[in-house]
Amino acid sequence: MKKLFFALFMSFSVMAGAQSNTDTITGFLDGIINFQEVEVNDHNPIISIGELAAQQADETITLTGENVSETFTKAMDYTHALMVVGIHTVVLVTSWEDCAQSGAWDACMPMGEGFVKRDALEKESGYINNIIGIPDNQERKVYLFK
Repeated sequence: MKKLFFALFMSFSVMAGAQSNTDTITGFLDGIINFQEVEVNDHNPIISIGELAAQQADETITLTGENVSETFTKAMDYTHALMVVGIHTVVLVTSWEDCAQSGAWDACMPMGEGFVKRDALEKESGYINNIIGIPDNQERKVYLFK
C-alpha cells in the first residue's frame, strides 16, 4: 500500500512540475513578444506566435533561398530575429557570428534555438538550417524586433 501511495505522489509531483506548451513558449519569448491580454493556442502555440509576431515585429520578411543573405544582413541590425516555419517551427537566432555554411541555402547559417511541434513541443538548438530545413515551398517568415 505504501508503494501505491508513493507512486501516486511521484506521479502528481511530475505532473505539477510539467509546463504547458503556452508556458514553455511564453517563457522562451519573454521580452520579445508581448503576451498580455492574449490567449495562446496551448495545443500548438506556434500558430499564436506567428500571429503575434506579425503584429508586433518592426519588420517582417518572407525567407527564401534567393533572399537569405540579404535577409540575414538586414536582420543583424536588429536586437532579435525570430523565424517561424509554417505552423510547426519557431527559432530565435542566438548568434550571427557563429555560423556554418549551408550548401542548400548558399549562406552562412547562424546559431539558433527554438521549438518544433511534433506530438509535443520539442526543443531544438544548433545551426538554424538544421532546424528550419531546406529551401522549399514552406512559408518561412523572419520577424525582426528592435
